[in-house]
Amino acid sequence: MINSATAPAMRRSSLQWKITLPFLLFGIVMTVGISFQAWLSQGLIVHPIWEQLLSSSTEQYLALARRQGDAPLPSLGPLRGWRLSGGPLPADMPAYFAQLAPGFYDEEQTDEEDFDHAVLVTAVGAERIVMAVDITALEGLQNRNAVLSTVFWVMGMIMVTFSVLRIYRSLRLQLQELARAMNALNPERPSMRLQVDFQLAELHDIAVLVNGHLERVERFVERERSLLDQASHEFRTPIAVVAGAVDVLMQQPLPPTAMSPLQRIRATTDNLTEIMAALLYLSREPDGKALNESTRVDALLEVLVADHRHLLQGKLVDYVLDDIQPTWVKAPEAMVRIVIGNLLRNAAENSYEGAIIVALQGDCLTVRDCGVGFDIAAAARSYSMSLRNSAKLGGGQGLGLFLIRRICERFGWSLSINSTVSKGTLAQLRF
Repeated sequence: MINSATAPAMRRSSLQWKITLPFLLFGIVMTVGISFQAWLSQGLIVHPIWEQLLSSSTEQYLALARRQGDAPLPSLGPLRGWRLSGGPLPADMPAYFAQLAPGFYDEEQTDEEDFDHAVLVTAVGAERIVMAVDITALEGLQNRNAVLSTVFWVMGMIMVTFSVLRIYRSLRLQLQELARAMNALNPERPSMRLQVDFQLAELHDIAVLVNGHLERVERFVERERSLLDQASHEFRTPIAVVAGAVDVLMQQPLPPTAMSPLQRIRATTDNLTEIMAALLYLSREPDGKALNESTRVDALLEVLVADHRHLLQGKLVDYVLDDIQPTWVKAPEAMVRIVIGNLLRNAAENSYEGAIIVALQGDCLTVRDCGVGFDIAAAARSYSMSLRNSAKLGGGQGLGLFLIRRICERFGWSLSINSTVSKGTLAQLRF
């Protein structure tokens, strides 16, 4: 199995680019095809067949002239010939033919701008035989084909561009709209659903499937919340029975040695009662009522310090309230009690000699213990390993840290812990 934390990042490509690339390749292929067609049509004008035609026509004329003494040259149609003997030039012959030296001429062999003939000049003694074929019609057809090809190319490029833009507007923009709608789903409002009125059927199907998944998740969360609520209520009864029994026993004439176990039982039941109340509170959706509740932290802090002093029995450690300023927090007292109580309990468990200094300045509560401290990175690795092992074994370690983290998330508080080996740990809670 590949670990997602160490796996290489997957290369992601844009859907727009995947759709645009085939159109772009189509445009390139069409451009190459039209260019090749133009090259082929140009090849018809300068094809060697014209030289072969003129050469064979000239040879036939010379052979006939040798047998008959005189023979007519072709004078009608695209193939025409003239015999130049130094006299006046024939009236129907282009004048620039008389300037050509013996040889074959087409568009590639002459510098004439309007050269629309293939010409073969053959020297016969002092005379010259000029044989020419008029390719004006063929060149005109080539030019018309070139214009039509250019028109088709321009239309093709316009269609490709229009198709890409249409895909961009109809698909990419709607995908972005769907992504924004999914990002706007608030976990604290499970009843939210996606709009399904998309023009594209595929996006409509995606939105419908997402809404179905949200409904299944909402039903699952509701079942879990109901189970937690029922379990919490069921646990309250035995906890209340234990607490009541402890109260009754503490009123009885018992040996002094029995008071310490009873106090530990009473503290444990109170702590468990608070935990159950916190779990019930966190399982409910946030509402505005909690923000209307206020708790005076400084007064509660003094009570909690007195309640947690029993954790320091047998140790040369005591809580010291350093600088306590009046502070109010908009949160239920039970939530504030759980967070501060956990910080005081952790400091007591890790301190063996000295003082645990507790300060409350403004909106910041600090608890500095006198323990041996620890390496934060090593502790984080150890804690992560313990959580994994606990999950495998079905255990529930780390409930106190879990509650602190959830409560801080619910009310927007921040908790930072800085520890130095052999110097102790500093916990800072900002309301």
